[in-house]
Amino acid sequence: MNIWMVAREYSGIAEAGGVKNVVCSLSEALVKLGHNVVCFLPFYGFVNPQSLGTFRQNEYSAAVQSAGERYLISYSSGFLNGVKIILVGAQCFWAKQNVYTYCAADLENYPNCKIGEGYADQHLMNTVFEKAILAYGEEYCSKNDSPQIIHCHDACAAALPAIINGYKKNSFEKTKFVVSIHNAGPYYHHEFKDVGEAQFYTGLKTEVLEVSKNGEKVEPYLLASHFATLSTVSPDYAKELLDPANQNTDGLSKIFAERKIPIVGITNGIDLPRYEPMNTDASRLPFAFDPENNDLAGKYQCRKYFLEKIAAKDAPEIVGMPKSGYLDSDGRVFFAYHGRLVRQKGILVLLEAARDLLKKVPEARLVINGQGEEALRDMCASFANESRGKVVFYYGYEKAMSRMFTAAADFALLPSDFEPCGTEDFIAQIYGTIPVAHATGGLKKIVNGKSGFLYEPNTPERLAALMLELAQKKLKNAKCYDKIIRQAYKQLRLNYTWKSVAKEQYERLYWELMFGKQ
Repeated sequence: MNIWMVAREYSGIAEAGGVKNVVCSLSEALVKLGHNVVCFLPFYGFVNPQSLGTFRQNEYSAAVQSAGERYLISYSSGFLNGVKIILVGAQCFWAKQNVYTYCAADLENYPNCKIGEGYADQHLMNTVFEKAILAYGEEYCSKNDSPQIIHCHDACAAALPAIINGYKKNSFEKTKFVVSIHNAGPYYHHEFKDVGEAQFYTGLKTEVLEVSKNGEKVEPYLLASHFATLSTVSPDYAKELLDPANQNTDGLSKIFAERKIPIVGITNGIDLPRYEPMNTDASRLPFAFDPENNDLAGKYQCRKYFLEKIAAKDAPEIVGMPKSGYLDSDGRVFFAYHGRLVRQKGILVLLEAARDLLKKVPEARLVINGQGEEALRDMCASFANESRGKVVFYYGYEKAMSRMFTAAADFALLPSDFEPCGTEDFIAQIYGTIPVAHATGGLKKIVNGKSGFLYEPNTPERLAALMLELAQKKLKNAKCYDKIIRQAYKQLRLNYTWKSVAKEQYERLYWELMFGKQ
């Protein structure tokens, strides 16, 4: 098959959230299955094309209309691990130094911007990107080159099927569309405020915009539902998206349910070779170990290194990651949180539960790492500073360090209010760290008591009680969870590699869209 991926981020090129890993790993897995995969990405100002092999700058050009203006587009290309990458160039992309939100590097071009806020011209960026892909297909693809599948990722690319349909372009006459919902929580919708704004940017007809409204807002996912198959990143999240009582989608679930819009749930995979704990070049950890065979000596060497060189009171700070608090050497059971500092992730539940646990279990220790909301950052820093050797908090992100924080722990805390799929539970299992998660969305792939632990409801009291139980058992018998560590790694290796997910799930979905169910 000829498959086009359309996304705003891609691992190793333009990185923001978990979408980057999905788009990259799925694309590479499909190439290994023998398919031709082209991935379209914006050519942001920070993108370094040197990783793309023989890079062809400004290979093609076009012009598109949006928001009453004409925008010149350039297309540059290269290859990364067999995937053809097409960088879509336009002034609205070149001027940006991040994927979705203003960062410190943007101050040069946007001196009045607020760091961390979404780009003010996000609708223009999305629509110019989508129309540029339409222009590429119409201008440069013969019918033999036309994609059988165009797979759009997240709301920022979800209007593409409607735009292609609205302009009735022959290049895509036989193309089938998939739009993946990676997160339908508030702030992820990229919705237009009303029909007028949507028409101003997209040029689509009023009638298709009117039937894609959530209140007065025009939702890209509802636009997509008329022309594409909707998918999401786990079967349990698909069920939650179709639950009219779901309060975490800003009203979308009620509309999905009322219209009986089908949503295919496919759990994300993970690229095990990129994390492999037996290979320190891949894991970026200082010591190797093998969770599947309970060879965990290297894991505990990583912990010792972490405590002495990184988390100790007098350890030097990690560049770019301010540190609050420290860990003393008396800890015997370790919990960790790594992820974004946003309300969705249950940070307030985590802090209150951890405060209760530390009072009852003096030997317990906690590592927190992430970046996000200032208020949550300040809460985490204060908690670490007041905990006197029992909590350390690092604000920011660095790949090798994030893996160290997880690998050094016994348990990884995942108290998300909702979670479409979750990859931190996978990463924890790879490093012999047992996930402890709120039973929601994609986190339900954890088999309670066999590959981790689930709890509900998502309250500090319930999480604290489970943490207390786990800690007390660990303190009585240091090896009591070795069977779970072994089972978790084996289950992941057998069922959740991208090779397996791409072949058994996505490839099958694409064939069914093209030829119907056999």
